[in-house]
Amino acid sequence: MPVERGNFYFYQICGCSVVAKSGEKIGIVRDLLCIKENDLLVVEKGSREILIPFSKSICLEVNIKKREVIIDPPEGLLDLNEI
Repeated sequence: MPVERGNFYFYQICGCSVVAKSGEKIGIVRDLLCIKENDLLVVEKGSREILIPFSKSICLEVNIKKREVIIDPPEGLLDLNEI
C-alpha cells in the first residue's frame, strides 16, 4: 500500500545516512525504537550506537530517494545516549 507524499514506512529509513544540517556525517540508521512518548532512531556511529529522537524539531528532513535523514541535533545530543 503506497503512503502519502511526505510520509514513509519505518523500514524505508533503516540503512539511511544521518547527516547534520551542517553537512557532518553522523552515521547510519540501524533501527527504530518505538516508545510511548517519542520514537528514537538507533544510529550506528563508528563502533557505537546513539539514540536520536525522531521528532520534527531534530529530524528536519527524511529523503527516501537519497537515503538520507537530515538532523539538527541540540548541543551534546550526539555525546549522550550511547548503547
